[in-house]
Amino acid sequence: MTVERIYVCTSKNSKLNRIYLLQTGDKEKNRIYDIFKEDLRTKMNNEKEMSQLEKQSLIEDLPYYVDLNTIDKESYLYEFKEKINKLSNTDSIKVVEFTKQILGNGEISNFEEKEGIKFLIIQEKDSLNFLSISNNAVLKNQSILTLSINENSTLTEVPKGVQIPPAVTARVDLKEDRLFVYDVNKFEQMLTLNENRKAKSKATIRKFQDGIFKVSKDEYTIVGLENDKVEQQLLKSARSMRRLSKYSHKNDNYEISKVKEAVDKLDEDKRVIFDDNKKQIHVSKNSAKTFVGIIYNSIVERLISGEIEVTI
Repeated sequence: MTVERIYVCTSKNSKLNRIYLLQTGDKEKNRIYDIFKEDLRTKMNNEKEMSQLEKQSLIEDLPYYVDLNTIDKESYLYEFKEKINKLSNTDSIKVVEFTKQILGNGEISNFEEKEGIKFLIIQEKDSLNFLSISNNAVLKNQSILTLSINENSTLTEVPKGVQIPPAVTARVDLKEDRLFVYDVNKFEQMLTLNENRKAKSKATIRKFQDGIFKVSKDEYTIVGLENDKVEQQLLKSARSMRRLSKYSHKNDNYEISKVKEAVDKLDEDKRVIFDDNKKQIHVSKNSAKTFVGIIYNSIVERLISGEIEVTI
């Protein structure tokens, strides 16, 4: 594989902002590619096993694919698709500029205030590889990625300040015009969906807390969500937040006996407590994530069958 270009996509105010081109020589491109190439090869070999995007993919962290031409304005992927489409017109892509034009470290001069790197795009002939950057620090007037630059303002060292991830988050097959998402959680973080997701998660918690949402056909209420430590436990987990934000009470159509069967499969400290007389399910800090699992039919079924552990 030959790396043609390397881009960085930034975010600002919890939204994707701009794509910049990093000027690099072939040697530096290959050094960066070497960091993640084995992971990419493994994931590409598994693409035939991946399913098409559906709601369960997002709820259960299942890798998925989606054809870009099916992504419309209502899709949460639309903004991402629009950014990617801009790469077809390279003349419109700005180059990362530095204040220094001599040998040594340089500072970025054309980043906006509070603009931070969100992910890298490594472009090959037939593929765009996306690497999520977990550190979304403010980079204006700071050394970016511990760069060293030569007289042509090109990157001459593999970045160290923002570490090049060894794992690929997603890939676009340019021949098939198809997006493969390998890591659902990191991909959604990459798209800066966290704040919106947090608000929706809190709304779901409130509805369970107020008794508007109940569990199973038997309509058990949830007790314990009013505890601040329980809510904090839920909101600090990206997986729990995503599941809560996507919860639809319409799908709650199974028996409480199945919920109990699923919970019995768990370690004792992770189990919720059932009060059949009051038709209540008691949730603690330790069992908070279990609560998220039992409100989804599909997760309950998979727990019963032993297909998954509670990595909720």
